Amino acid sequence: MAQTEEEYLKLLDRAFEEIPQKAKVVGNQVIPNLVIFNVGPNTVIKNFREYCDRIRREERLVMKYLLKELGAPGSVNESGQLVIQGKFSSSSINTLMDRFLKIYVRCSTCGSYDTVLKKEGKVWYVSCLACGAQTPVKPI
Repeated sequence: MAQTEEEYLKLLDRAFEEIPQKAKVVGNQVIPNLVIFNVGPNTVIKNFREYCDRIRREERLVMKYLLKELGAPGSVNESGQLVIQGKFSSSSINTLMDRFLKIYVRCSTCGSYDTVLKKEGKVWYVSCLACGAQTPVKPI
């Protein structure tokens, strides 16, 4: 019985070695959580600049999307924090940012977050750095 268990473990190890590396890398990509808090009548995203750097998007574009969806004015201060005028729950902001990631960051072909947003003429594309796919998206 011990021999069949050893054979099973060897086969299991072999199976794990056969799994493509790409599948493991996609699962290891870490997008930081937004640090959101309310200060008086405003909502502040403390790590906005770092978040934008990680997803390779300009702060201006991400801010434009978020403020448009929330229907509120706001700006990025010197320390890289997004200050939104009005009180918004962290769950609503995180939901909007998840939608932004799905549409404007994540590659629809391989699921990688290592992409760049390009504009060719009047058309915007999400261009994947991992697989090379280009997916058209609607302008922000």
